[in-house]
Amino acid sequence: MAEKKEYSRLLVDIGTMLAEKRKLLGKPYHSRESFIEKRSAEIFNNVPWISQRHLANLERGKNWISVELLIHHAYALEMDPMDLFREILEVYNSSATNLPLTMEG
Repeated sequence: MAEKKEYSRLLVDIGTMLAEKRKLLGKPYHSRESFIEKRSAEIFNNVPWISQRHLANLERGKNWISVELLIHHAYALEMDPMDLFREILEVYNSSATNLPLTMEG
């Protein structure tokens, strides 16, 4: 399957915000793999809560986040889900346009 070459600027901005929040948790959480593994152990009783590929797709702006995953992601980021939703809404509302970005690669 060919990879999509255009992404919504809005989704890219939201994904960037989520990645920055993950990295703010500290060096042990800088990689997606360690973030997922550590949070699975620390918060979700070693139950898988997201795949590495899905997290990468969210952080790169390839996918919207579901409500259920937003809640899990908020807990993994040590946030109240409503606060994370508000921040996503702020990014959404501040996006002047929803023009697609062309991705090289």
